[in-house]
Amino acid sequence: MSDRYADLPVLDLSAPDWWTDPAHVTAPMHQAGAAAAFVPDFGTVSVLRYDTCLAGLNDPALLAMEARYFEAQGWTSGPFVDWIRRNVVMMNPPGHTRLRGLVSRAFTPRAVSSMRAVAERVANELCDQVDAQGGQVEFVHNWARLLPLLVICEMIGIPRVDVAQMGDWAHGLSLASGMANDDSRRAGDEAMSSFNSYVTAMIEERRRRRSEDLLSALIDAEEAGDRLSPEELVAMVVQLIFAGHETTQNLLGNGMYRLLQHQDQMSLLRADPEQIPAAVEEMLRYDPPIIFTSRVAAVDMELAGVPVEAGQLVMLNLTAGNHDPAQFPDPARFDVTRAGVRHLSFGHGTHFCLGANLARLVAEVAFNSLLRRYRGFEEVGESDWTTYTPLRGRQRLDLAVTR
Repeated sequence: MSDRYADLPVLDLSAPDWWTDPAHVTAPMHQAGAAAAFVPDFGTVSVLRYDTCLAGLNDPALLAMEARYFEAQGWTSGPFVDWIRRNVVMMNPPGHTRLRGLVSRAFTPRAVSSMRAVAERVANELCDQVDAQGGQVEFVHNWARLLPLLVICEMIGIPRVDVAQMGDWAHGLSLASGMANDDSRRAGDEAMSSFNSYVTAMIEERRRRRSEDLLSALIDAEEAGDRLSPEELVAMVVQLIFAGHETTQNLLGNGMYRLLQHQDQMSLLRADPEQIPAAVEEMLRYDPPIIFTSRVAAVDMELAGVPVEAGQLVMLNLTAGNHDPAQFPDPARFDVTRAGVRHLSFGHGTHFCLGANLARLVAEVAFNSLLRRYRGFEEVGESDWTTYTPLRGRQRLDLAVTR
């Protein structure tokens, strides 16, 4: 298969620099006019251009990968892979259409907007904790992680005393989501087994006694006499916990890191907080919380001008698409005033992120709260990007803040 891709640049997934600075790796490919790169680890291609990525996200002939990404690594069974197979994000129509329709009846814009007050309260509580610690915080895990995690758990109806445990289990799923070694697979399976037990018990309790929360709404969601099965409910709740905070944690952590690197941009937002929503879109463009998404070709086709066989796994490179100079002038410039940012970070079409509005709301609340409370932020340690996982984020970000 690789002979047909001999003229393409090579994207080496075993190279740490691909994970730590993916836009830097693909920039020379853009400059050379390449529309795709060969990925030897999977004997396939990665699409590099915005227009082709966007078309791919909307193309019904490019299917969600289900468990293929993990099966290609030889991981074919266990609680984690079973969850992947039931995960609405990984499914295709008609199953995907059915599940998304049911969930959408519970995950309404009104339900999301009602969480703004919750997000503001939690953000202020987290800032109070920073103040109590003398203005010191490891931002990624002790602020950026906790805000969306507490918000989504309160939305679902998970008791606050259990929130830390949800975060630990979600981290296990995150470890398993990339190029997982034996330890990461074990962590993913153990986390999913624990999630299964906890969420199943919670569902049983809600069936006996409803509450004003998202879980009760999911249990009651019905369309044409159809409801979510017990297994589908568990998979959906875990996906909401996982996706509802892991990617938003990266959005907040990555965004703060970029503002620290670009103090002029931070000053602009401090002077004009109404620019924060646009800044959030630029943060999403510049550092997508998910580097790439994978699809499976349903038929023989051409993608980015190169042949792809039916059944072949392909990568839609969201970071490269978001840094395509044909779509975004001077893409390496981080500019919170950039107008009309139509990034790919939430996907598009059938699989557009169900939690996009919640992520935007949480991010807007976060940066409003932080910039209003503090007049200065300083990084006081060193860290790097996480590696070997498509979830892009800082390993840690130690901050000193001043009021």
